Amino acid sequence: MTRPVHSDSSSMLTSPDESPYFGDEKWWVENYDFILLSGYQLRPRYNSKWVPSWTIQRNDKQEYEDGIASYISTPALDAIRLNDGAKVVLKRMPTEGQELKIALLLSSPGLRSDPRNRTIPITEVIPVVGSSWTLLVMPYCRRFDDPPFHCRAEFIEAMQQYLEGLQFMHDHNISHFDIACQNLMMDETRVVPAGSHFVRPRTHSGFLRFFRWKNRCAVGPIDHYYIDFGLSMHFPGGQDTASTVGTLRTFPTIPELSQTTPYNPFKVDIYQLGLVMQRIIESYPALQDFRQVAATMMHQDPCNRPVPAASLAQLNNIAAQMSPRILKSAMRKKNGLVDCLTRSLFGGYFPSTPFTV
Repeated sequence: MTRPVHSDSSSMLTSPDESPYFGDEKWWVENYDFILLSGYQLRPRYNSKWVPSWTIQRNDKQEYEDGIASYISTPALDAIRLNDGAKVVLKRMPTEGQELKIALLLSSPGLRSDPRNRTIPITEVIPVVGSSWTLLVMPYCRRFDDPPFHCRAEFIEAMQQYLEGLQFMHDHNISHFDIACQNLMMDETRVVPAGSHFVRPRTHSGFLRFFRWKNRCAVGPIDHYYIDFGLSMHFPGGQDTASTVGTLRTFPTIPELSQTTPYNPFKVDIYQLGLVMQRIIESYPALQDFRQVAATMMHQDPCNRPVPAASLAQLNNIAAQMSPRILKSAMRKKNGLVDCLTRSLFGGYFPSTPFTV
């Protein structure tokens, strides 16, 4: 489900004879029939009997949904559940891997019943016959910070849930270890009633038309989730003795990361979520009152970083001092005037960069 920056690689095709698939897309084609028999239908592009629409009508493939290529590395893909028509996401992972073990532990009945559990629910587990892969079925979600936040209350609700979710994982001795914006999701059902395209989430159907949404505060509460446990670690012995080594390419500012000196991954989690919070705050001038929460979580000395419950209390204390009017007052993202105007005038915005989030 991780959505990295994406360029429309289907435009690389120069001849009708070239394969229209890229990288791991071929795996989904090869397993289309098995997935269909398991009760899930992938988009037409991945049907093993698919004939590209543009080869029939001889128009530009950009005019057809099945001309939209997925990522070069595609461990997750959207699908329709046949028994109820719900849109879901299937994620492929090694059957014997740590990611599967942790994901199933977090979705076990005992842990799922805890309201603080903000990890993505696993609705079905499908071992892929004759292979070393397993498919996990999860609800379809979108990145938590897109569309933009409307008001302080929406930001607070998201951060409350993520801090509760981090406390929950830590209470069960699980370090996520990859808390980045692309691994923080929200249920889009009420926010984007028309739905979105998995590859181009700023569009409803994959084409460049106005994208419409509702304010989270008007239709909430909204469920927020952690996804992607590919780097996660479980320490049954507890947090105090937990340690690991290694650097993270996407988190160069975390001071304790080292290839040789052990450090506590639970402290890294706190820094990572603080960094996410800081980046959101920097994008919205109205959120400056919450800057200290993020700064404390990003303390250079890991021993001085608060536990998630303390950061949650600090966040709630700041929010409690704001009036309902301030909490629900509209705020604007830096350099977001054009999007604000197009939404006010036309009910949505035109996605000038549809291939990225």
